[in-house]
Amino acid sequence: MKSNSKHEALNTKQYQMTKVQMTKTMFRILKIRILSLFRISVFGFSIWLLIFISGCASRLCIAPYPLPHVKVKMHTPGYWISKIDNPDKVIMSAEEIEKFNGTNHERGRILEKVIRTDNTISGKRLSKNMLNSTKCIQRRKLYTTDNMRVDSLFFETIFHNIDLNKIPDKINVKFGLTLRRTNLRVLPTDEIIMSRKNNRDFDRFQDSAIDVGQPLALLWETRDKKWAYVKTEITSGWIYAEDLAISDNKGDITEYSEAQKFIVVTGDKIDIFSDSKCKNFLDSAQMGTRFPLMSVKKNHFIITFPVANKRNKLSFRKAYIPAYEDVHRGYILYTRRNVINQAFKLLHAPYAWGGMRGERDCSRFIMDIFACFGIRMPRNSSRQARIGREVARFDRSGAQEKDVLEKLPSGISILYMPGHIMLYLGKDNGNYYVIHDTWAYVEGKWSSKTEKHIGRVVVSDLSLGEYGKTGSLLERLRITRTINGEY
Repeated sequence: MKSNSKHEALNTKQYQMTKVQMTKTMFRILKIRILSLFRISVFGFSIWLLIFISGCASRLCIAPYPLPHVKVKMHTPGYWISKIDNPDKVIMSAEEIEKFNGTNHERGRILEKVIRTDNTISGKRLSKNMLNSTKCIQRRKLYTTDNMRVDSLFFETIFHNIDLNKIPDKINVKFGLTLRRTNLRVLPTDEIIMSRKNNRDFDRFQDSAIDVGQPLALLWETRDKKWAYVKTEITSGWIYAEDLAISDNKGDITEYSEAQKFIVVTGDKIDIFSDSKCKNFLDSAQMGTRFPLMSVKKNHFIITFPVANKRNKLSFRKAYIPAYEDVHRGYILYTRRNVINQAFKLLHAPYAWGGMRGERDCSRFIMDIFACFGIRMPRNSSRQARIGREVARFDRSGAQEKDVLEKLPSGISILYMPGHIMLYLGKDNGNYYVIHDTWAYVEGKWSSKTEKHIGRVVVSDLSLGEYGKTGSLLERLRITRTINGEY
């Protein structure tokens, strides 16, 4: 009996051990399965998140032609001119335009009269301004063309070349003219600097482009003498030193830039030659550029063209523009018909940020058009939005825009939104139309967001971009102004 009890106790103990082992095994299996399910879930979620993020990223495609709500016949100036009751009415006379320009020069920080710059300026103030502007740039996240972050060494190299410590307390200002169209840079480097990776079309160091024959004041040069810091009518910045010539006589600058007889370029771009047979190419010039006119011949115009002599001082030579080129003797009469005609000469012209690659952006488009009439416009859109009579300002409600546009005179009115400016064309079939130089617009939000590339001067209505995250042009509109000599 004892033997049997002992055997039963042993069996019970083995059974209990086996049960514990089985329970542990089951827990291990359950743990493995839970971990497997968790890993699968994490992997699946990661894949879903990747797909979602990829979908949210802006896809790039080409915008349709014509743009939505635009008919082919709208691509001609006559279509819009026919909507104006009196398109040939003179908006401002030559005298009124001169007075208008004078007012804009007197208003602070809109336009500068370079020739009025003092012969001596404060070196300390110049040094401080340069330093402050550079520090602002350094705080931004910027990239080189190989998508590397711009580091402190990059700026140190530029600082060394600028040599701020060598700027004297008083600077003797020199005056000259540009010898060719040249880029105006934020810092003395021609390296493309981007605010986002793979975004070479927007060089953040490109401030503007200066046409040939523009008066400027030379304020400083880099240590290597390659770059010159200059003051122009529209802004200050760095240009290649070889693109300007200094004059020992300030009067030469005034005589050239204020010549009573002149021609103005009224086409997109024109060619200039060094010989009367117009065979040897000298240079080109774009819309709004003016040259002193020496004489008019049957087959060509003879103009005065700036060059550098053997001592690298400013000199002048004869140059020739074929009679077939799109130029005008004196400024064009300022009428709504003529403004619209000038704007449509640039239809489909390429877009280029800050005048890169010899082209235009939105504000340069406006600037070049009005230059044909002798109206001086600032370089950037925010300053252009301070020129002329302000008609209205808007908030984000979008309630008043259409009421204002109903009465806004087409052809001579500009529409401003942060970072962009357009020329108003008028109303058609309930929609409001503009002509402008633009890069792209966005349709859709989040996973369906698509950037539609334009990259040229186009006619569009103000509903463009209405399905995008930032809203339509109409919704983003902030200021409307009319260029008619009033304020």
